[in-house]
Amino acid sequence: MHSVLSYFDSYFKPGNAAPLCNHSAGQIASHLYDVLSELGPVTYLDAEDRPTGLFSDLFVGHFWNYLEIAKRNRFRKRIAFYAVSDPDLRRDLLHSLAARFNVPLPDWDFPPIYFDHPATMRDADLVLLVGNSFTLETFAPEYRDKIRLLNYSVDTSLYTGTAAAPKYNDFCYVATQCGLRKGFMDVLMTWSGLDVRGSLLHVIGGIEPPWDNLLERFNDGNIVYHGWIDSHSPQYADLVGRCRFAYIPTYEEGQMGSLLEAMHCGCVPITTRASGIDDHILAHCVVIEPLNIAQQKEAILNVISWSAEEYRNRQRAIAEALNAFQNWNVFSSSVKSALAELF
Repeated sequence: MHSVLSYFDSYFKPGNAAPLCNHSAGQIASHLYDVLSELGPVTYLDAEDRPTGLFSDLFVGHFWNYLEIAKRNRFRKRIAFYAVSDPDLRRDLLHSLAARFNVPLPDWDFPPIYFDHPATMRDADLVLLVGNSFTLETFAPEYRDKIRLLNYSVDTSLYTGTAAAPKYNDFCYVATQCGLRKGFMDVLMTWSGLDVRGSLLHVIGGIEPPWDNLLERFNDGNIVYHGWIDSHSPQYADLVGRCRFAYIPTYEEGQMGSLLEAMHCGCVPITTRASGIDDHILAHCVVIEPLNIAQQKEAILNVISWSAEEYRNRQRAIAEALNAFQNWNVFSSSVKSALAELF
């Protein structure tokens, strides 16, 4: 079977070390390429490529550029790959939150102007969606029959050594960029004035104006900002691995890679269903609602009071669920199962 895969050279390029290959998108593209390669030759395209006259058995395209390539070429079967919740609802949500908090939109995180979500969903034979049941429910009911959910993983070898390390009663918030979509406003409002009995929140991630000023304004001394740290570095694993809890009240995701990293470091998450983490794993986490600051404060104060036994039980249950439901073998099997429906 000959496949054509369209993604982004910045995240993945066969035979080369892409600049952002460590990011979740890079690892997803790499493993997707490997699965397709097991079935036959793969032609790889960068997101900006616009070839014509191609013919292949299968086309798998990142949703941003899927339609632009699909309509110029001939493919027996077509799969659109979505790594976020419904893009139209996502845009509406972030627009409303940006206006509410008077902060800028993360324009770099939106699809290009020519992207047509309904047309993409109609054209694709199947849709691969990274996320959980919450992520699926953001899509219109008429599209859900053709959507297949995927779970991915991270490079677990980088973090497993820290899972059993001694931990402080601290929290971590980890994101590539501390901003609107990642629930950073909830973080600031929740930790402002919160009596955490000596516990600290360690914030890891890039930050830009006005978020740096907001952090300074809301921080009562219980938030320690560490800047951006490469998640594949020992410094990152050591810092995250010293925290008992990961607190990430994200508003929107496909599936949050930094939260997976924190769990593999032994952290018990306080997070939202919008994190996209598999439902079997979320059953052992502390699930909160975005924008519900009172609930988030209560959750933080509650977990601080856990006994050592309760913490170990949660940590163990999360590790078992990760191993069962959120790994690269599950990712590969799910992709192959979707392909088996088409061929």
